[in-house]
Amino acid sequence: MPRAIIFDLFHTLLYDEGTGLRERAIEIARHAGIAEEDLLRGWQATRHEADRGAIRSLVGRVRRALSEVGHEDPDGALADRLTGVLLARYSPALYADVRQALVEVRRRGYKVGLVSNLSRSDTPWLQEFELDAYFDAIVLSCEAGMAKPEREIYLLAAERLETKPEECVFVDNAPAYLAGARDVGMTTVQITRAGSEWMHAEAGPTDAAPDLSIAELRELLDWLPEKAAQ
Repeated sequence: MPRAIIFDLFHTLLYDEGTGLRERAIEIARHAGIAEEDLLRGWQATRHEADRGAIRSLVGRVRRALSEVGHEDPDGALADRLTGVLLARYSPALYADVRQALVEVRRRGYKVGLVSNLSRSDTPWLQEFELDAYFDAIVLSCEAGMAKPEREIYLLAAERLETKPEECVFVDNAPAYLAGARDVGMTTVQITRAGSEWMHAEAGPTDAAPDLSIAELRELLDWLPEKAAQ
């Protein structure tokens, strides 16, 4: 019987809509002589360090991405310009069912956790939406120095919730991150939000199916016992 529910953030509770500024950043880089594929390659190469908090700012990540593709920016002007644009590249929004579902999970007596691979530049989203008030424990990769699917990040969440991993239900959209939770003994629930199906198609097959597949949080509530295990 579960005692705790741990949620992912992106494409589980929150989504981001493009503002067109990502494309503007690509255009700026192109005018500086950097091809789109090179810029994206440099950006992707820095993701793990950003998620783990080793890169502490957005401008730091942009500088590292430019360096990864061999672009010299001696006065930092290009990095500064790209950072200003990329700060507003997304418009974050909550899924409509999130607040009600989190309130209901807590009403039933479950401990509630959040585990997210999040760079430092995106952490204000939690405070600005006042989401931190809903959770008993929050583990962010950039603060913990570890990232999903490393087993230690799941174990840290269970420890902060004062539960055993096998007493936790982990809700995420990404198969690889669900596999990490399953490997430490957690029950896994895959959520595939409308419009995010492409993410799962790109991920490819996994070696085991989740314990439950849902499209919205109401289905999770229908599946969970009315009262958390004591």
